[in-house]
Amino acid sequence: MSEISRRGILDVNARSLCDLLGVDYSLVTYHFGSFDGLLAEVFVKAHDIWIDCIRQALSQEYSDPEERFRAVIKAQVQRAVTYGSVIGLAHLPHVSENVERILAEKFPERLADAVAYGVAVSAVLIRDFRTGNMSPFTLEISDLPVALLEGELKDIMPTAARLQWALVGPTLWMTGAAGGQGDITSKEKMVQSSTLLDAYIDKLVISAKIEDL
Repeated sequence: MSEISRRGILDVNARSLCDLLGVDYSLVTYHFGSFDGLLAEVFVKAHDIWIDCIRQALSQEYSDPEERFRAVIKAQVQRAVTYGSVIGLAHLPHVSENVERILAEKFPERLADAVAYGVAVSAVLIRDFRTGNMSPFTLEISDLPVALLEGELKDIMPTAARLQWALVGPTLWMTGAAGGQGDITSKEKMVQSSTLLDAYIDKLVISAKIEDL
């Protein structure tokens, strides 16, 4: 994944990865069936990283629902700094029909479940932010409560979905993809990025509060 993040997915092939890792090219075929099979696994991993960062943020202690809401939003964007442009695979269309076919065959619900979980989490956080409550977080990606999502949270789900879409742009920018932030290792650039991100999160939070996201 680090090589894909560094070079970009279109500049990486199975042989270059094998040369980097010092392993035989046949191992790609043995473990993944093809290079497209390897890319499909990377797509899934990108979604897993997304869900893991949400869970990790939710596991922390917060003093109020707004602090928790902000922390989960920020964690989703900041994962781009850690993992680079490969994170974009959790938010972009598939790179080829063959990769999409492999994903449908091997992971028929995995990616859709990740997206549903991200939206459901946002809906609960928005509800708590609006009401001032800090409800216990019990959502599981493998068992999302349909009754809750189609009942109490039904009117909030569109706002939650728009929030997730609103995070795609800054996430990709932080990876350096498409002319984005790129190298932010210097102290000056880190401060600048953090300031811009905090300002953007402020706007999202205000919009969610007034139900106009």
